[in-house]
Amino acid sequence: MNALPLHWPHPPGHRVPWLLLAAVAGALLDLAMAVLFWAGEGVAPIRIPQSIAAWFLGAAAYRGGPGTALLGVVAYVLLAWAMAHAYVALARRRPVLVEQPFVHGALYGMACYLVTFHLLVPLLASGAAASSSRPDWILACLAAYAGMIGIPIACAARRVLAGPACRDGRGIVGERT
Repeated sequence: MNALPLHWPHPPGHRVPWLLLAAVAGALLDLAMAVLFWAGEGVAPIRIPQSIAAWFLGAAAYRGGPGTALLGVVAYVLLAWAMAHAYVALARRRPVLVEQPFVHGALYGMACYLVTFHLLVPLLASGAAASSSRPDWILACLAAYAGMIGIPIACAARRVLAGPACRDGRGIVGERT
């Protein structure tokens, strides 16, 4: 019987862009969660990424059609990628972040949600794309950011920091052998 490999096979010398994969997957899953959540309220799916584009374009984003929706998706993926890079930078200083990626990744994801949507977006958008303050939405976002963004980022950071370019001679940076 053939068993599945325990790792993602790739050509020798080829580096898997773990942070980018985690960011793209997390951002797209979170956007899908938002589409499903707000569909119950009659919100068209295109409005979700347009609301992200509204951070930069204001109310005009909602009149831009698919172009502004695409801008919103790209901006959101880039935001998640920046979150992933920030986690790696933190984990280089605090190795416990990659030693316990599920706990710390979930906490990081929730912190990213709070900082992004309750601090940065209101400052950036000047109220044009204010985040909903509905308790059920906030809880859904906290759960989504913990599970779909924070944990995948922490696991990707673990892979990145375990790579040969980031070893300190003992395995994962700071790992005790």
